[in-house]
Amino acid sequence: MVRGILLIVIDCLRADHVSAYGYPRKTTPTIDALAENGVLWESAHSTSSWTKPSVTSILTGLYPSEHGSFEGVKRRRNHEAVTTDRLGNIPQTLSEQFTGAGWRCGAFINNAQLGEFAGLNRGFDTYIPNAGKADNLIGLFEKWLENAPETPSFGYLHFLEAHWPYKPRRRHVAMFGGDRDTNEFSPYSAREFGELRREVTRKQRTLDDAQMTQMIQMYDGAVRRLDGKVKLLKAILEKLGVSDEFAIVVTADHGEEFLDHVSIGHGHTLYDELTHVPLIAQIPGGPSGVRVDGPVSHVDLAGTLLGMAGIENQGASRNLLSADQPPRPVFGELRMGRRYQQFARSARWKLHRTCKFEPTNGEIVRGESPRRLFASCAQNIELQLFDMLRDPMEQRNLANDAKYSGILKTHINDLDRWWSGIETPDGDVSLSGGDGSLSGEGAVAGEVEIDEKVIQRLYDLGYID
Repeated sequence: MVRGILLIVIDCLRADHVSAYGYPRKTTPTIDALAENGVLWESAHSTSSWTKPSVTSILTGLYPSEHGSFEGVKRRRNHEAVTTDRLGNIPQTLSEQFTGAGWRCGAFINNAQLGEFAGLNRGFDTYIPNAGKADNLIGLFEKWLENAPETPSFGYLHFLEAHWPYKPRRRHVAMFGGDRDTNEFSPYSAREFGELRREVTRKQRTLDDAQMTQMIQMYDGAVRRLDGKVKLLKAILEKLGVSDEFAIVVTADHGEEFLDHVSIGHGHTLYDELTHVPLIAQIPGGPSGVRVDGPVSHVDLAGTLLGMAGIENQGASRNLLSADQPPRPVFGELRMGRRYQQFARSARWKLHRTCKFEPTNGEIVRGESPRRLFASCAQNIELQLFDMLRDPMEQRNLANDAKYSGILKTHINDLDRWWSGIETPDGDVSLSGGDGSLSGEGAVAGEVEIDEKVIQRLYDLGYID
């Protein structure tokens, strides 16, 4: 049992660029040391491939279909408002459970997607969604911790420096054979990088091997820079005399693509470069040097953190440190306009199911849930099955190979059971089972308007036009 937990979420950090996960570049020496003295989950997965739904899953122990926070932001046609969906009316968030047990909770965030409009401030006595760059963010956390170091505390820190447009120090780029001053992507603003991403995704522009080498040097340098901030956080805990009582947990909200599947950035697919994330925990008095095989999900991080604190979990999230937890598949989902994607991941296999909606009566209404869309629209369903042991980069689709039909059916059934079994804020669903098709009904999700300051930040980041 611990009396403090520090949850560090590094935006866009893909697991296979962390040296503790076998990456040949020494990008994360501090995080590696946490793994050597703690627990590393080899196959941890986010529930989506962009920030808002995946972080909401971390802080609720629920999949996006359950918590209702699916969509990004988009200006309405009349340009009068920008809206998005938000956390639904769920019983308790992770922070509310901590608060109910007498802990105080502070969130220090540098990501415009996680403003108070997202509904994630529930249960936090301090929630700062615009905490700024790493040093300022860490300073705010340190002052918060100094105010009541004797009180059990849960701190959630969310860093953005590994997010595009990647702005590492010169020395960090040089560590990996690059020169920041001559790097093609060094002068890019976030908005310029967002435009580049759209052009590459639409096949309006290509990037050659030399350009990708430079981009990855910038990314790896940014990751190395952030690893130094984790070292600084450890020093702060030691200075305040609480390092022997604080668990440190490091993960990411999602990964980042570098032409693994012909695009860059994130938020567009559910392949492993975007959903396989690091998950490492160093726990006072806990296991040391342990590496856990088998897939685990961010939905079980809430139960794991509560277990560290000795707090009884009121939700369905499992404690990944419990020895009696049987292996089970993990799942993820992504909603993008007329396309809804899901994945089911077992120890060896990964199934992707993509549903493309065609409205049968009028246009698709923004904010409609996937379940409602299945009830009101025709669908084209595409299946992909990958052998992650022999094909970890997900390049050879086996879904149409008769030799794997039994494995395909098993994973379709797993996906159907998961989706039909979870409780959602928008009603029930019935699934046809076994053939890849879906149907269901549900209510339209609610929306919330976003203020002009947040709109400008999202514009500057290239998230909205």
